[in-house]
Amino acid sequence: MDNENYLQKVYTNRSQETIHEWLLELENNFNEKDVVFYPEKLLALTSGIHPELNPQIRVLLSDLRSLTNDDQLAEVMSEENFHMTFLAVTQSIYESYEDITDIADLTERFSLIIRNSTLNVKELQLVALPNQLLLAGIPDRDSITLRQRFWEELISSDWQSKLHDRYPRKALPPDFWHTTLLRYKSKKLPPQIREYFLSNS
Repeated sequence: MDNENYLQKVYTNRSQETIHEWLLELENNFNEKDVVFYPEKLLALTSGIHPELNPQIRVLLSDLRSLTNDDQLAEVMSEENFHMTFLAVTQSIYESYEDITDIADLTERFSLIIRNSTLNVKELQLVALPNQLLLAGIPDRDSITLRQRFWEELISSDWQSKLHDRYPRKALPPDFWHTTLLRYKSKKLPPQIREYFLSNS
């Protein structure tokens, strides 16, 4: 499979589906408020890349903060929390970091797989979901292989049930390589964010 072309089609198709959903909801003049993304005050375990921010991403995050300003429905990623998800492992099930008694085991498994490797994700681009804005990219072949190995390591371990809870009926890791820049607690993103996406995608 040509992974680069495949992922590009996945991202493009998802954004096109979102634009279609936005148009339908505009026609119906319906926008549900107080959408909940995750259980409040519960934590999930995930693995990822924590890269140094380049100027373009700093500007992107600044733009999103300016556009949402004091909008209480908007959750914009902070610069210090910027990351690219490698593989999310669990649902939001932990009340505190201290509850994650098996974190050392997960960290060791991750370290053994990733050791002395560099994770690379290129061609970063905005991808729209109805009420979220993602920054997604194309991983290199080595990064894809590493994630597949990590998935297989967890599936064959005591982490299997938690991974199945996170990805029901999935036999492979998810397609997307991304980070979520903005979550909006409503049925769809506000007009200024939709316009920003259309102007910058």
